[in-house]
Amino acid sequence: MKKVVPIDQLCIGMFLVRVTDASSNIQVKSQGVIRSEGTIDTLKNRGVLAIEVDLDKSEVVLEDDEVQVESEQSSGQVTKKTAKKTVSFETQQKDLAAADRLYSEACAVQSRFVKQLRNGSAPDFQDLNNLSQQIIDSVFDNKDALSCLVMLKESNEYLVQHSLNCSILLSIFARHKELSPSEVEDLTLGGLLMDVGMALLPPELVGYNADYSGSDLSVMQSHVDIGLEVVERFSDLPPMINEIIQNHHERIDGSGFPKGIFEPSLYAQMAGIVDTYDAMLTQSQYRMAGNTQETLNQMKKSGVFDNTLIDEFIAAIGLYPVGTLVLLKSDKLALVTQANEDDHCKPKVMVFYHVKNKHHIPIKIVDLKRNTDKIKVAVRPEEFDINLPKFFRTAVLPF
Repeated sequence: MKKVVPIDQLCIGMFLVRVTDASSNIQVKSQGVIRSEGTIDTLKNRGVLAIEVDLDKSEVVLEDDEVQVESEQSSGQVTKKTAKKTVSFETQQKDLAAADRLYSEACAVQSRFVKQLRNGSAPDFQDLNNLSQQIIDSVFDNKDALSCLVMLKESNEYLVQHSLNCSILLSIFARHKELSPSEVEDLTLGGLLMDVGMALLPPELVGYNADYSGSDLSVMQSHVDIGLEVVERFSDLPPMINEIIQNHHERIDGSGFPKGIFEPSLYAQMAGIVDTYDAMLTQSQYRMAGNTQETLNQMKKSGVFDNTLIDEFIAAIGLYPVGTLVLLKSDKLALVTQANEDDHCKPKVMVFYHVKNKHHIPIKIVDLKRNTDKIKVAVRPEEFDINLPKFFRTAVLPF
């Protein structure tokens, strides 16, 4: 599929075919993928006004802005098709950098809130409320950029990052289910607060993912009552948030706590799914983190969740959620950067490492829907001795 684009819309990853409009007589020496902004600047400086690109040969991520593309059929007729506007790696970098700044600021807000609780001072709920609004705005603006950060957590800040991740995932989940604005707001804030009681437990029990002993189990489960007491003492929050705090560990088979009820509300079930999902993806000194496929499969097989609701959650975050590390058929590692809504098995990915050769390769954005490469399996970074958060911040984010 070929398209003529103005020079100002040209971006890295597009496959250049020919110059179609220029202020001087100029032709490109050869066709090929544009690899740098320098090439684009050279074309601009030489008076190029428009370029024909081949979208089928381009290596770019697609966004939702639709454009008209001319396509020549075998009959010789030229028809109009709808394609999607391309976005360069640099544009993705900017979106990820903005999300990274928000995530870092959010961690600082959540950390300050936890410290206030532990110090016995009155916590600032308004800061959390403002934070939840920022999360909602970011999710509605570009959920892929923010959800990528959820997968790049550091295990040494479990409570802070777990609460933040739950808030982000609940906001994405609620948006996908098309809940009302007030429901989205309450679920997002509820994600930040549902494990607030953990802040007042012994530190060695926070993020402890092995089997608890009898006494440790009772102490751990007490975080529900402690959390309710905290929010009731210091704030006047919507009933849904109290419901989430009280019942996000309840399960549909009655095996949950603190009361073992069989019919937790929709909101409590959503919170429970998100809480379990993020916890199972977190590596600790007691257990190895699972990959996304393993985690979701285990959750579905457990019988303690509504599988229809889990399927909705998968639809919201993608079969390979943004930020997932995947091994491709070509023996390359890639980071999922955007889901394909009409084919969850073929997301857009950022290729960066060759497994057999054991070295980093130039970063390239590949749309698997338009490429012969395929995902073999989702993997864990530690399987390849890769510090994914460090790689992300040094190689992916702009300076």
